[in-house]
Amino acid sequence: MKKHTFKFITIAIAIVITFFSCKNQERKVNKEGVESDKISVKSAILDEYGKLMPQCKNMLSVDVEGIDIAEDLPYIDNDAGDAYLESDGVGLVPYEAGKTISLIVSFEDKGGTKEFEVADKIPAPQVRFFNAETNVIQDYDIENVTAVVVEVVADDKFAELFPEDSEYVITAFTAKQMRGEEELNSIIVESDYSSNQIDLSNLQENAQTDDVIVVNITGLQRVDFEGNTHDVEIPEKMQEINLTVQ
Repeated sequence: MKKHTFKFITIAIAIVITFFSCKNQERKVNKEGVESDKISVKSAILDEYGKLMPQCKNMLSVDVEGIDIAEDLPYIDNDAGDAYLESDGVGLVPYEAGKTISLIVSFEDKGGTKEFEVADKIPAPQVRFFNAETNVIQDYDIENVTAVVVEVVADDKFAELFPEDSEYVITAFTAKQMRGEEELNSIIVESDYSSNQIDLSNLQENAQTDDVIVVNITGLQRVDFEGNTHDVEIPEKMQEINLTVQ
């Protein structure tokens, strides 16, 4: 009885292996057979920047002449990134900046390649500030404002084109209340901060007109569409923000 049972299990395993081997053969990646000019791509991202943004999900509309794109298997060649086939198009995620990547659209019997350049970096975020009572956002170029809340947000166009990749988080900063050369009060956060806003109301409580609140953002990250964080080079305008109390 045991011998028959063992033989049955062996046959069952062989059938399963054969089944999955056939499935893998059916979905093998094909790179040749479709000329690149038969693959058309439309994307507001390419219209705006001319390149893909690194470590972001770049949404593209892909069509292949004479072939139902819904049947394709998209991926980025040479493990240079990820590709996602979604209801509204193909999402390409290049891993490295400043590279050229190849999108492979693979079908059961043929496939094709389309190349894209990847930008050196994504647009720098912007800093703005507003009064917490009125919620009126002030542009950074306005010199004399009441300093209450400093906020880091994505570039407007980048936020529009990458709604899932445009969240920023401040991780470290210093803020000082200065009266002339005298430092009256300060807030120092070296790590573990997790917000895109800095509330300066504690420094403002005892401030006088013409006191200057000096803010230095020292740690900044971007959160991507999968929830991963990426360290961001601090833009020069965020390394020292001088806000004059009215």
